[in-house]
Amino acid sequence: MRKCIAAVLSLFILTFGAVCFAESYQMTYEAQNFTEGMKNDQALSEEFTTPYGILKIQARKLLQAKSENQMHFIVWMDDKRIDDAHLPKVPYGYTFRVFKNTSNGDFFYSLESVERACLYGYSPSKGTLEIYVDSQNYAHEKGAYPYFVALKNGDLILAFEKDNNGRRYKFNWDASANWFGYSDLGSGWSSIRGDKQ
Repeated sequence: MRKCIAAVLSLFILTFGAVCFAESYQMTYEAQNFTEGMKNDQALSEEFTTPYGILKIQARKLLQAKSENQMHFIVWMDDKRIDDAHLPKVPYGYTFRVFKNTSNGDFFYSLESVERACLYGYSPSKGTLEIYVDSQNYAHEKGAYPYFVALKNGDLILAFEKDNNGRRYKFNWDASANWFGYSDLGSGWSSIRGDKQ
């Protein structure tokens, strides 16, 4: 009888632990198409408090640059420059989102356009901003719009959508690899608008 009770309690504890400590993501910031209305030589910046310090991101639209280098993004961690990139001008501009992993407090940042979506995060071991997920590396229908969302259930999803037909990938942080693992959820999904936070 004691073994039966111990087994039931162990199962309850494992189930409770899995539910309480399951990885979950929360979207904490969103700026949709924020570069579309920027004036030449205008700069926008935001700061985020992270477990590793203050992360500052600045976007500037350059007047004299060619269209393939017109958007200049700079990222600092506690006043140390950790990334600097020139990106092309894109139709409808860029969208920026911030996601928090509620199980460990880490933040991830997506930069998205109609052509490409990338998910970035700060690597404390390297002291750099890493591209953890690039939509160009995942199968999708040609012309499908890529974007990252956190669902109401806390899943972190890369969605590709075209004509209300979508393909989805779910991402989970692998602490032992310090990288994201993923599951291909397949295609045939309706718009993710009703499922996202």
